[in-house]
Amino acid sequence: MGFIKNLEQVLFPPHCLSCKKDTPEEPAAMRWLCLECHQLLIPRWQKSPYKPEIDESYYLFDYKKDGLAKKLLHALKYNFVKEAAASLAVAMEKERLNIKKINCDLIAPVPLHPKRLRERGFNQSYLIAQKIGEIIEKPVGEDILKRKHYRQPQMKIKNRNNREKNIKGVFECAKPSFAHVAGKTVLLVDDVATTGATIKECARVLKNSGAAKVLSFTLAQD
Repeated sequence: MGFIKNLEQVLFPPHCLSCKKDTPEEPAAMRWLCLECHQLLIPRWQKSPYKPEIDESYYLFDYKKDGLAKKLLHALKYNFVKEAAASLAVAMEKERLNIKKINCDLIAPVPLHPKRLRERGFNQSYLIAQKIGEIIEKPVGEDILKRKHYRQPQMKIKNRNNREKNIKGVFECAKPSFAHVAGKTVLLVDDVATTGATIKECARVLKNSGAAKVLSFTLAQD
């Protein structure tokens, strides 16, 4: 494990994704975003309508306008830089008081298909959900939702209607989770919402499985 980590440092030396300044290996939150650039990462507590599927939807960044947040999310999601989640967690801490107001019974991260999970090595939505769970002191159910089909990534599909067709029927609520979901308020967590097709489909599955209310939290919306 140490050899792999050292090799990683040689091939991918840590540097700030924004200003390119050299950064230390530890702590993880400073590895890919320096202290000065952390101060430029400014979250804003926002709500958006995704009704009727989702009762309340919260997010922190505008994906098009907040370029620094976009770089971190891109590194996390597409370049598999897991440490970027630590930098994003710092941004979430800045909105701790608003996040603590989220009223739910349990947290469900949007799942990856097992094939995609093997490729990436982690589910970025689960990492975000863990931070939310720590702040609001609610359980995170990693296996509440499952992806039963492997489909083309949503980001490759530009048309809204095609995105909805692509994600339709992809998710299911795991049978052991029915009892946990029934009558509960579930907070869905994902990294980015573009058209909202993914979180709305997850919400539909949760409500069909007995959830009383579904809320959502994404770091950014497009």
